[in-house]
Amino acid sequence: MDAGVQGGREDWYRIAFQRAPAPLLVCDSASLRVLAANACATSTFSYCPEEWSGTGLLALFEPADHERVRAALAAAAESGEAQLPALRHLGKDGAWLRCELLCYRLEDSRPAPVLVAMQDQSEVEEAHAKLAHLQDVLAVSQEVTGLGCFCMNLATGAQTWSVQMYRNLGLAPASVMPSMERVLAPVHLAARTRLAEAIERCILAGAPFDLELPLTWPDGSEHILRASGRRVAGDVQAPAWFACATLDITESQRLRERLLRTEADLQHAQEIAHIGTWAADLRSGLVETTSRETHRIFLGADGPADASGRFKLDQLFRRIHPDDLAGVLAAREHSLRTPGARYDHRYRIVHEDGEVRHVHSQADVVRDAYGEPQRIVGVIRDVTEMTRAEQEIERLAFCDDTTGLPNRVALRRHLDAAFRAGEGLEQPVAVLTLELAHFREINLTLGHLNGDELLREVARRLRAELGEDVLLARSGNAQFTIVLRGADAHRAGALAERVAGVFDTTFLIAGVRYEISAHVGIGLAPGHARGPLELLRKADVAVFLARRNGRKTMLYAPDQDPYDPQRLALLGQFRNAIAEGQIELYCQPKAAMASGEVIGVEALVRWRHPTLGMVPPREFVPLIESTELIHALTTTMLQASVRQSHAWRQEGLALPIAVNLSTRNLTSGTLPGDLGALLAAWGGTPDWIGLEITESSLIVDPDASIAQLHTLSSMGFRLFIDDFGTGYSSLNYLTMLPVDVIKIDHGFTTNMLRDRRAGAIVKATIDLAHDLGMSVVAEGTATREIWDALLACGCDEAQGYYVAPPLPAHELPAWMRQHAARRRHAYTPFQ
Repeated sequence: MDAGVQGGREDWYRIAFQRAPAPLLVCDSASLRVLAANACATSTFSYCPEEWSGTGLLALFEPADHERVRAALAAAAESGEAQLPALRHLGKDGAWLRCELLCYRLEDSRPAPVLVAMQDQSEVEEAHAKLAHLQDVLAVSQEVTGLGCFCMNLATGAQTWSVQMYRNLGLAPASVMPSMERVLAPVHLAARTRLAEAIERCILAGAPFDLELPLTWPDGSEHILRASGRRVAGDVQAPAWFACATLDITESQRLRERLLRTEADLQHAQEIAHIGTWAADLRSGLVETTSRETHRIFLGADGPADASGRFKLDQLFRRIHPDDLAGVLAAREHSLRTPGARYDHRYRIVHEDGEVRHVHSQADVVRDAYGEPQRIVGVIRDVTEMTRAEQEIERLAFCDDTTGLPNRVALRRHLDAAFRAGEGLEQPVAVLTLELAHFREINLTLGHLNGDELLREVARRLRAELGEDVLLARSGNAQFTIVLRGADAHRAGALAERVAGVFDTTFLIAGVRYEISAHVGIGLAPGHARGPLELLRKADVAVFLARRNGRKTMLYAPDQDPYDPQRLALLGQFRNAIAEGQIELYCQPKAAMASGEVIGVEALVRWRHPTLGMVPPREFVPLIESTELIHALTTTMLQASVRQSHAWRQEGLALPIAVNLSTRNLTSGTLPGDLGALLAAWGGTPDWIGLEITESSLIVDPDASIAQLHTLSSMGFRLFIDDFGTGYSSLNYLTMLPVDVIKIDHGFTTNMLRDRRAGAIVKATIDLAHDLGMSVVAEGTATREIWDALLACGCDEAQGYYVAPPLPAHELPAWMRQHAARRRHAYTPFQ
């Protein structure tokens, strides 16, 4: 390029530089010294033109941004351009503004001069702030807009675009060749003509232009572009140039439009809120208003009393619901008598057609210089729909939708009130919890609609039986709760029997009559509980025990509560008991009745608690039976029994130890392998260990349990059915199980002498077992008389306190020696 062209370009650059509407600086990229500044930069930063030559660029920025600015100029010097988001710029006079920083390399020399352009973002931020002020829920966002430019050599037609120019047209940088057609293409047709004509006039006549142009980006999004064009005059040496600066002002426009829409929406919202204004003159009794909503609320379809729109306070008072009028007058009188008190009241208005509307009125009293009330100025709002919604919410919150009875929340609120009323134990409270038996099966069989109809019929019968003085609530899926104040155990028990009697009559469901049973649990306060939640829990426990024991009604008994908090605390402590060696093995001997010889023992678990002492099994075994801890306990007992059996055999004592198995052990699938590995580790055989199961343990998965027992029997283990006669399994299981021994439950044994039926069951069980080829062990053999009776019935073995109490396993050899000595010198086998 010759010197003339170069000079012309420099002239163009100087003119474009000086006339640019944004602050522009030319800086040395190495020293960051300002080489030149345009007029906009001079006015923006309050510098005199001659002051720039001694100023460094970093003086315009806060220290925290210096490194970023330095890096941006270095990047521009290296790659041609760089950009920084909005930074805080400092003027000489201390004023500041936020500008986006655009850096362009001007020459390829080293160090290269860099053009620094600042785009003021203050307008967008101000629009965001104003929008946030009017609509605080509206998120304020602002995108930084950038200044782009393109230049055209009027002699050659060659064009150059800045990176930002590409972005302002929705194009990727350097994605297309710069051309006038590309500039015009995205502009809407009508605006495209205006832009082409403006460019032509600028080039031919030097007329500058500043246009806002709608355009569509390649991705389909709509934008608004501000385009400012100028012609740079040339001469012989320097041809003329056309320069156009562009700025995407889409976001600013959108923010302004949204601001206007928000203002309009706020005004519209006030119109549709139906808030009426009014002013009452206390001397004349006239109410004045220009609000149609006030007339609608106060007078309904009736118009105002006169053409001025005024009406009398008496007209208003006649429309107030009779039950609310006294409250309105009292609230009004209070605000009139009490300076500073605001009238604030909700009441009902009855219109001429009988329609009842709920209103909320608020007002302030205007007083004269002497403090005397003169006027009342206020607003009134129709809150009918809101009141109805509140009433519906109240109903949903405290009422069961199916039966119409109070729900559990309402029950709790009633109990809270009852306990507050009964402070000092002046008024006992009884809670009866009723549960329908097999309600889930009814739902699954007859469907939920029929199940709901059953619940409604139960509620009707209970309400008819109880009357209105007793609270009846539906507190669960198939559960109802009754609260009776001032009741003792006798009265509560009598009521429970009456309630249970409601189910003596069949229920008609889906055209068929069904027998429906129920269980009732009773909790009393203060006898059983000191608070509502505790009382409800005690009644729940009582109904659970009633269901489990097959009883219609049951009064809570602390000694039968398996869910006592202290017992549950033991469950947490039991996790560490095994690891810390607190579990001990006890054994109770079993003797052959024919000879009196001890032929085996049953393994019994004992927990030696570090602070509670010896904890009996009934306190913790029921808690862990339904958890994985039962596996750990059974494993511990089996290991202890095999280890103890090995130790006894070292002393010459070969007695099998029978260990109890739980349901979870039977269904685990790993028991045979675990037992085999355990015996192998101690050099033992299956005759060291007997395995006791209960009838109820077979119910969960009979097929898997029976298959497991056959495997254990084939390995050589002796199998016992424990507590025979107390479970729910079929006698048919006895023909399917490889059982060797039946153990008669102590409940039958201890009562056989005083209860003829218990004795008959014992005799029949012994005969049945013998006919099936099984032996019989009688638990609970506590006296010589029971021993003799069992012997007469043909029982094979006995276990109980007449034989021996449970002993620590390590003490059994000494007891055996003492027992052998007694047998040699005494007529009776054990005493």
